[in-house]
Amino acid sequence: MEEHQKWIEKCIRMAVDNTKQGQDPFAAVVVKDGEEVASGVNDGKAAFDPTAHGEIRALQAAGRALESRDLSGCVLYTNCEPCPMCYAAIFWSGITDVYYGLSVAEQNAFDDKPQQLYDELRKDPGERSIQPKAVETAMDPMAPFE
Repeated sequence: MEEHQKWIEKCIRMAVDNTKQGQDPFAAVVVKDGEEVASGVNDGKAAFDPTAHGEIRALQAAGRALESRDLSGCVLYTNCEPCPMCYAAIFWSGITDVYYGLSVAEQNAFDDKPQQLYDELRKDPGERSIQPKAVETAMDPMAPFE
């Protein structure tokens, strides 16, 4: 069996098992040099955490396993194409190779939230539904970075 197929099928099996636990059907595996470093499933319902996506959990576990925030050289496999939040986390991790089984377009059949977020991020910042607002303060906001 092709290497990529093997890992995607593992993610699919993990996602199926995860739904049997009452969680959402998402899972991911981080691989380095052909060996599994870590895996994760979406446990957002149990954790009451909207950020507890499979990719995020896999990245967190991989960081702990490798004792590094830099996961360059690793590959991430996931049963569904990452949402923008997970994409950002993958970017921050240094991983550049990502493989998925189901595209965002295909996910729209049962969950259009990822597509809604991709569409939202394509808008000009002034047109987005969430408008962050800067707050002036007597303290220098740059202080933590000096």
